[in-house]
Amino acid sequence: MEGRLRVHLAKKACARCRSQKRRCDRATPECGLCRRRVLVGMVFACHYEGLVTTSSNSKPSSSLDAELPLETLGPGHIKDAIAKKLSSSPGDIFVTYIQAIHPWFPIIAQTSKDQLPSSWNEASLDYTLLALCITLLCTSPPPEEGGGTRSGFQSTYLHVKSWIAVIEGLGITSLKIVQARVLVTLFEVAHGFYPAAYISIGTTVRAADATKDHAHSSPLSSSSSSDESGNEEAIVIGWAIRILDRYITVQSGYRPSLTRSLAKDLHNTNMTPWPTELEKDTRSPLWQLFRIFEASTILDKIHNVLHNPTSEQAFNVAEIGLLVETSYCLRTLLIEEVEDADQVYSGGLGLCHTGLLLAYENGSKIQVIDEQTLTCQSLATSSLNPVLTAITNMVRPFVGGTQSIDLNRLPPFIIFLVYKAAALVTARMWMEADSSEALRTLRVLRGFLKLANARWLCCEYYLDLLNENTSPRILKSIEGR
Repeated sequence: MEGRLRVHLAKKACARCRSQKRRCDRATPECGLCRRRVLVGMVFACHYEGLVTTSSNSKPSSSLDAELPLETLGPGHIKDAIAKKLSSSPGDIFVTYIQAIHPWFPIIAQTSKDQLPSSWNEASLDYTLLALCITLLCTSPPPEEGGGTRSGFQSTYLHVKSWIAVIEGLGITSLKIVQARVLVTLFEVAHGFYPAAYISIGTTVRAADATKDHAHSSPLSSSSSSDESGNEEAIVIGWAIRILDRYITVQSGYRPSLTRSLAKDLHNTNMTPWPTELEKDTRSPLWQLFRIFEASTILDKIHNVLHNPTSEQAFNVAEIGLLVETSYCLRTLLIEEVEDADQVYSGGLGLCHTGLLLAYENGSKIQVIDEQTLTCQSLATSSLNPVLTAITNMVRPFVGGTQSIDLNRLPPFIIFLVYKAAALVTARMWMEADSSEALRTLRVLRGFLKLANARWLCCEYYLDLLNENTSPRILKSIEGR
């Protein structure tokens, strides 16, 4: 407490808080709001009275050079340095992956457990890197108590990024390194690290493509693409990359997805599109990932039509109508495959709802020029509320305390859906005849984001965005002040 009392306060609020009319704690060298934004990946300077300072939290607590001198940057030394960061055995880390990631994003074959090294001394470089990425993604962010920071959490992430860059510079690549890249990109998505996630997905796509012709056969890296489990992993990693690319694209706005123009498969165009033996098992994590892949494909097409329309508006309206109909068909199948209580854990269902929200939001704002566009606008406006209600009802039991939530099973794709629903309700409040119902809806949606923030920091990022676009009067009503 005494340390906090000695903090020097600026005479005025920082420039960002003043411009947004936000309450600033005037702490130096950066205010609390700017410091929190740094921790979720939004690195920028906090400006006071002409003095620009950069948050110390945006720098790693220790540099890679300090742990690994440049003259020793060989594969063996890098593997040893990474292994020092791992406090669990290879088998324990794989079990952690199976429990916390595999149920909703299964990019590593379960049969890999038969090939696990007994110790880190016997592990390859690429598996050691993959293990650290698993540990990173499975770690929940520590709470900020008493004005504390999450610098250790972010430091591990920055070290992982550094090691990936060094390994890439040495010309080493393998499927496991691509898997590690995917997990890091997923970490950035889940914790709101932008624009890092947008940049990482591009390098991950290229890294996956490079494994076809430039696989490194060093004894310090392993190749799993020659056996059956490796073939399955190669197919699944192609799905995972496309899912992340499409999801990041939707969040980024008008830019097209990078994988839209690539060949059908990132690794082998002659490879079968679906692992055999899994066609009928709807409870399989691989089946669920395939459903997410299907939903992301429809979402990407909706996004493409909305942001790259043709000159014929009638054609665009008809195409969106067909995509919405397709999305509803997939939504019906997913609801049949998923129990009501587990809908919140279905990434495919979340992406289906996201596509419907985007289509209906755009349709409700379409310029009426003829009978077709009038019908489109009316249908979109009337269809938006039922989707918002379905999303709110899906998360209401967890916010109300009638049902406990398993945060380890919660895919981050659901978070953007809840944020998007809250943003739409906020923007449409002035149109609502009964604003009290809109306030109750916002309390549920925002309450869910606060609840899920214990696992995924992107909730904090989205709550800040919502606050920036919510008037102080409405914000007070939501918070019951």
